[in-house]
Amino acid sequence: MALFENTSNSSKIAVVIVIMILVGGGWYYFYYMDMAQKIDSLKREIDTLSRYKRELPVLRVKYKQAQKEFNVYKKELPLKEEIPSLLVKLTNIIKSQDVSLVAFTPGKAIPKDLYFVKPISVRLTANYTSCGAVFEDIAHMKRLFKVVNFSLSDPKIINTHKVLLDVKFEAETYYFKNKKEPGKRRK
Repeated sequence: MALFENTSNSSKIAVVIVIMILVGGGWYYFYYMDMAQKIDSLKREIDTLSRYKRELPVLRVKYKQAQKEFNVYKKELPLKEEIPSLLVKLTNIIKSQDVSLVAFTPGKAIPKDLYFVKPISVRLTANYTSCGAVFEDIAHMKRLFKVVNFSLSDPKIINTHKVLLDVKFEAETYYFKNKKEPGKRRK
């Protein structure tokens, strides 16, 4: 090596040290720092997973409790329309109060964020007391059934002691939206 013939041993050692420092610095900068960052990231991920592992039994208990609550509430807010069963319940209430069901007309469901509102028009013939009893029984149904508008009209006297009224009311019932919306295809 003609390049290093005229240089002293101390200069050669200094050049070797500088080259070693440059190689070591490059290795540290390009390899070790990247690995150190990955190691730190993995340590944080391990800490997070360890915390999740410690919390898992509590979360399982909370999940089971939430599942029980959901089963209770889905009776009030079912997963589908269930209009036939609602009609049967309403008919049973009406018959138990000696009231005549004249019309039961479900409307088109109105979509909201997480649920649908199903409007229903109902028309009854009843005396005033029986009409009040029907509304009270409706209020005690497990399912959400909201009377939003009602009217009493056309009183008719029967047998001089009984007054029948034409009772019309609009009601709303609710149900959850399905996860799979009709009309949307999977890709």
